Amino acid sequence: MRKGGLRIAIFHLAFIYSGGGEKLVLQEAEGLKGLGHEVEIFTSVVKRSNCFPDYIKKFQIKTFLPQINYIVENHESTLILLSCILAPFFSVRFRKYDVILAANQPSPWMAFWVKNFFGVPYVTYLAQPTRILHQRLIDKKTGLRFAKKTSGSLSTRLLGKFKPFIKWADEVSINNSNAVLSNGDYMKNLLEKIYKIDVVSCPAGVASPITGYRSLVTARDYFLLITNRHYGQKRFEYGIFTFSYVLHKNPNFELLITGEETEYTNSLKTLVNQLGLGNKVKFLGYVSEKELGALYRKASVYLYTAPEEDFGMGIIEAMANGAPVVAWNNAGPTGIIENGKTGLLAKPFDIADFSHQVERLISDKSLSSKVCRNAFNKVKSTFSLDNHIKLLDETLLKYAS
Repeated sequence: MRKGGLRIAIFHLAFIYSGGGEKLVLQEAEGLKGLGHEVEIFTSVVKRSNCFPDYIKKFQIKTFLPQINYIVENHESTLILLSCILAPFFSVRFRKYDVILAANQPSPWMAFWVKNFFGVPYVTYLAQPTRILHQRLIDKKTGLRFAKKTSGSLSTRLLGKFKPFIKWADEVSINNSNAVLSNGDYMKNLLEKIYKIDVVSCPAGVASPITGYRSLVTARDYFLLITNRHYGQKRFEYGIFTFSYVLHKNPNFELLITGEETEYTNSLKTLVNQLGLGNKVKFLGYVSEKELGALYRKASVYLYTAPEEDFGMGIIEAMANGAPVVAWNNAGPTGIIENGKTGLLAKPFDIADFSHQVERLISDKSLSSKVCRNAFNKVKSTFSLDNHIKLLDETLLKYAS
């Protein structure tokens, strides 16, 4: 280790949308720099206007290969695939780093070659198993995408044909990691089962300037809130149906949906119109972190509709900002929410029960207040960004060359 801190390279798939994984990588880089390390981020593709534009401008992000967006059609998937294929050849760029943080595949695959050729250790951080190999039911129903416009691209067809090699590459690169960290307990258990390795839970966290729960106590506005990327796997339609139920008893309520619009948004808007909710459901588009925090603090209930989410960053953000949460009693949310104490979990995937849990929080102010207070304290003790960075730092220091 060099005096004054480590020289750390962080690898990440791409920065092409505003997702929880992208935000976490940026927060990790910022946090590790704050501890005195020299940190650089490397990726396959960067689209700064599409990925937290008000935050990403603080970072210099380098790409593995030259960007070819005006030469090759569907360049995002092409660049990702080329980065994987050429990883052994550009691994020399990273020979002088003390350690690599490989954030989700194909990052461990790329880090594997740096370690193999130059002995640089790497720590793998996984929010999920490699999806092309280990698809969830929701992925099979809605389709699996890792970049825009990839469903029929050459890159996607090649990935399908070379699954045996991809399976080998996935296993060898994860098993050769110096350590594997997971995004929470649910994912730790799943990864250990799939890869037959020891995994350390290192859940993502939130950084909040709020010093105590009392500063969150404020008058609620009459709206339900959904935040997340607009993709079919998130199943926002569950929330829209829930809102239509809730509206019968609470006609003055609105449903607010944040996030950059996609093709999936069009189907949601069609559903809203079919249900006669056009003037009650508002699509706000991308909102800044400051605006998002204000929405959480004013929301009567935060709806987390994804049926098989690996973790649920929106849940943590809502809890940290004092919004009571309703989610499904399935997958990632079960590792975050203690039902009835820090949030409410509905029967999977019973919209009537989901609606009932939402109405409980609207009608019972005492329950809502208790849930919010317990949730805030849970975030401070378990899901703070400081805790995440501390464990990450300890692990990188342990294995750095």
